[in-house]
Amino acid sequence: MTDDATARAWLAEAGFAEGDLRSEITIKERMRCPMAWASQKGELGMCKWLHDNGAADDIRKANSTAGSTPLHSACQESHLSVCKWLYEVGAAADITKANNDGTTPMYIACQEGHLSVCKWLFEVGAAADITKAANGGFTPMYLSCAKSERSRG
Repeated sequence: MTDDATARAWLAEAGFAEGDLRSEITIKERMRCPMAWASQKGELGMCKWLHDNGAADDIRKANSTAGSTPLHSACQESHLSVCKWLYEVGAAADITKANNDGTTPMYIACQEGHLSVCKWLFEVGAAADITKAANGGFTPMYLSCAKSERSRG
């Protein structure tokens, strides 16, 4: 578990205001709350600290620019331990939630080629998402096949 001093230093380094665990700031052209940023960075200890120190509601908070949740962020970067923890503490309802682009956690994990995350999502209830197209018309199955073909070519 992350201690208070380490957590506060991490928040300050990321650009979040002292003591404000729930606001959004622009990081890499997207609005992010601390929970989403910690999830994307794979900082499980920080996620737990935020949860225990007032940001528990942010487990399911969609950011204001893309509509992505912390689960989307963790899936994008293949942080399986963070994905599992988010799921256990309240993000189970987000397992098939699409963001503003129509992309689900399964879509994102397939797009990035994160097989362990895809397998886990499949096992916990996102199996139907493998054939669900996002706004651009592509399905996670298509993306996985295309990525596999590119890596072999």
